[in-house]
Amino acid sequence: MDQHSKIIEHLDLLNRQVARQNSIGRMFVVGIVYGIGFFVGSAIIATIALGILGPWFAQIDWVRSGFEAGTAFLRP
Repeated sequence: MDQHSKIIEHLDLLNRQVARQNSIGRMFVVGIVYGIGFFVGSAIIATIALGILGPWFAQIDWVRSGFEAGTAFLRP
């Protein structure tokens, strides 16, 4: 097997891999996974930010009144 044949064989292999990676099904699954990761990561960052900035937000009157109204609504 000469070098030319090996190059052609590797190019065929790469073409098959690229075709498989660019399939609609795979792109859909990758998009779903990235979307879930973005959602979870954003929720974690928002939780940390609100935990750090919570006491500052509690000093704002309309935020405190909204929180108290929400907790009163959820309590039996």
